[in-house]
Amino acid sequence: MIQRVLNCHEIETELAAGRLSDWAERCFRELSAKVDAEGFPCTFGTVALRRGDVLFAFVDIADITLQAERVASALQDFTARVHALGTVQASMLPFAVFLAPPEDAASMDDYFRIGWDLLDRIHRLDSDPWPERVPNNPDAPDWSFCFGGVPLFVNFKTPLHRARRSRRMDNAFLLLFQARDGFDVVAGDTPQGRRARAIIRTKLAAYDDVEIWPALGYHGRPENRDWKEYFVPESNDEIATLCPFMRPKGAETR
Repeated sequence: MIQRVLNCHEIETELAAGRLSDWAERCFRELSAKVDAEGFPCTFGTVALRRGDVLFAFVDIADITLQAERVASALQDFTARVHALGTVQASMLPFAVFLAPPEDAASMDDYFRIGWDLLDRIHRLDSDPWPERVPNNPDAPDWSFCFGGVPLFVNFKTPLHRARRSRRMDNAFLLLFQARDGFDVVAGDTPQGRRARAIIRTKLAAYDDVEIWPALGYHGRPENRDWKEYFVPESNDEIATLCPFMRPKGAETR
């Protein structure tokens, strides 16, 4: 199994050489077809894919300790690339981390627990300090998950999502990371950003067979809680009212 972070062109090269597993190819083909299909809600994701700017990593490891180490290593690579780019350009570089579906994940609650446990584990492996400008309390309206000194947005997709098609992946448990700062420039709480989000949400309402998740908001608004947007369940019933993420290692709450 290839262990480094790959872009679209590199994946095609590895596939042609027979160096990617059948599972990795299925994951790549599924996500690519999904994002490139007519009607897919996230225009930014479609543009990034067509430009070849999406990055990928495949982690087919059952051991949760080794899995976290592999994901953390991939995130170190990704955030190093983010630091080398401008703010907006970095936000247009989505990073898809495919995990083999956990054998013990029989429900949406299981995936929620496993996903947040993984975020906590990789955070513990982060050698960079939590950015001073980002609150470390998930209940703060401008909190976000951080790694490598980069505020990130995280999007979980699972094989158990059905009606919420935008969150479904048949072949993997997917973590999709995106640098937050630039995203807030192009789709934040500004006139331009609100127009962009309105277009995406209109497409989302038509794409999914369930009403839009009510916790979708604007980063920084008093009522916003980013963590509630990371793992969106199949229904509009909350899985948790408190964020399971532990506060950053060695940090006082701020």
